[in-house]
Amino acid sequence: MKTKLRILHIVVLITLLVFTYSCEVDNIQDIDKTFESSIEEHKSSSSALVNKETPYGGRAGHTSCIFDNKIWVIAGVQNQFTYNDVWCSLDGEKWTQINSNASFNQRYGHAMTVTKDKMWIAGGMQGNQLYNDLWYSKNGKEWMLATQNGPFSPRRFHSFTNLNGRMFLIGGLSSAPGSVNGDIWVTDGVSWNLVTNLAPFGRRYGHKTTIYKNRIWVIGGIDENGNYLNDVWYSANGFQWFLATPSAQFSPRRNHTLAANKKGMWLTAGVDANQDYFDDIWFSQDGVAWQKIKKQSFPSRAYHSSVHFDNKLWIINGFSLENETPYLQDVWTYE
Repeated sequence: MKTKLRILHIVVLITLLVFTYSCEVDNIQDIDKTFESSIEEHKSSSSALVNKETPYGGRAGHTSCIFDNKIWVIAGVQNQFTYNDVWCSLDGEKWTQINSNASFNQRYGHAMTVTKDKMWIAGGMQGNQLYNDLWYSKNGKEWMLATQNGPFSPRRFHSFTNLNGRMFLIGGLSSAPGSVNGDIWVTDGVSWNLVTNLAPFGRRYGHKTTIYKNRIWVIGGIDENGNYLNDVWYSANGFQWFLATPSAQFSPRRNHTLAANKKGMWLTAGVDANQDYFDDIWFSQDGVAWQKIKKQSFPSRAYHSSVHFDNKLWIINGFSLENETPYLQDVWTYE
């Protein structure tokens, strides 16, 4: 009798294992089908020129965000002139100047993020002056100084990202020799705490971060040895980091852009070690597999901004030595 019961238990166990494996295979296939379906959907999409010449002119090293259901463009540089103006738009075609001379100093290469009721900018550069300040605004017109001299070194081309109310400042380029930073700082807008002097992904600048699936993603950039990167890292809390892939399908690059929504992440353009500027868009749902959507019709660029808004990817301004007019004035969408 005991032998029969043991045989029965073994049969049941094997059946459960087979069923579990079958479910896992089905789930993997479902994920693959979802990714393939999403890629096919994007392949049938196209880019469109929304604005050939924005009223604020060509610029690069600016920042953009979505706030109050509008697209915002803040500061930046054109030729030798650096801005501290603030613009917004509901459709990317018509732009309104909210402030021509904001309280913060003129700058480019700063970083920006958004919390529930505020826009924030941190650091940046004007001429030879680097900043380590923090400013915020509830309406784009009035800007308040939150931190005049932060504990982090003054820098540019870093990133600043909000994860569940905590803002993380990552990496960037300072002015001293060997000044590529690998530190991570966290702030609530008032107090600052050092997460680490050297993150697992090392020193870098010109990288990009975004929030996707409630994680911070750090992608690409250039390290302290001048190596251009195409690695992908992620963290669910800003403290513990994991490598998604050391070498993604897109070419190593810096000063690209990164935007996300619930469907996935979009990496756009940038510049490589040969100073070749890209005009491509890459899409991923897991940070590991990246698919080039198609060759784009917008001019190549870096130092631009991108956001996901109104079910479209928006590509805003930028710089490229491959264009007749290096400082680009255009706005494109991709859907």
